[in-house]
Amino acid sequence: MIYNGDSDEQDIVSYIVETTGLSKTAKIKAITRAVNEANRLIWAWIFQAYGGWQYDDGNQTTLPSATAPLVSGQQKYTIPSDAITVRQVSVKDESGQWKDVDPITTEQIHQNSNETEFYDVAANPMYYRLVSNVINIYPAPNYNQSASIRIQFDRGSVSFASTDTTKTPGFVSEFQGALHVGASYIIATDRSLANRAELRERWRDYEQDIKDYYKARFVELSPDGETLIKTADPLNQIH
Repeated sequence: MIYNGDSDEQDIVSYIVETTGLSKTAKIKAITRAVNEANRLIWAWIFQAYGGWQYDDGNQTTLPSATAPLVSGQQKYTIPSDAITVRQVSVKDESGQWKDVDPITTEQIHQNSNETEFYDVAANPMYYRLVSNVINIYPAPNYNQSASIRIQFDRGSVSFASTDTTKTPGFVSEFQGALHVGASYIIATDRSLANRAELRERWRDYEQDIKDYYKARFVELSPDGETLIKTADPLNQIH
């Protein structure tokens, strides 16, 4: 479902205009604000419903992974600015093999030593700790090597601009109608429109459907994966 300007008015903005009575031309910025708020909420539903298949907004043009050089003796490395969680940190050793480093907290470090003494001799990194927008690795590497620390992370939804036309939501197409329902509900609530209760129920239904879908999307490793595979396999229908 495109954002705006479909010749048959099968677009997000047209649905919102019809549902709320707002003017497409005069209120497009207000409509876009509501759409982006709904889009962020849908992202949160998907993130909460994680079922083993990492979600990333389909409008992203790169994968949620970044590399940086390892610098001998350097302990601190900056986390990518769009990362909102860190899933995994890996380093490449001098033989070119990637190895995961284990997460550790300040409290765990202090069980045995203070931080300044924890793996304070440069070697092959074994642990990492998150501090604000920085990753501390322990021990610091004892070698220099390009593109040898890798961070895998989650990032947020991609916002719409009021000038967008053919851009589509970044989640699965079957549920993209949720975006205009959610935005309409936000607008209806802010403006005390008569249909806000109806929109709230539709919005809640979408929440449940989207969470159910993304929870079971990775069929082979979802909690009910075995059942889903058997149900979907046409060979099981042959007797």
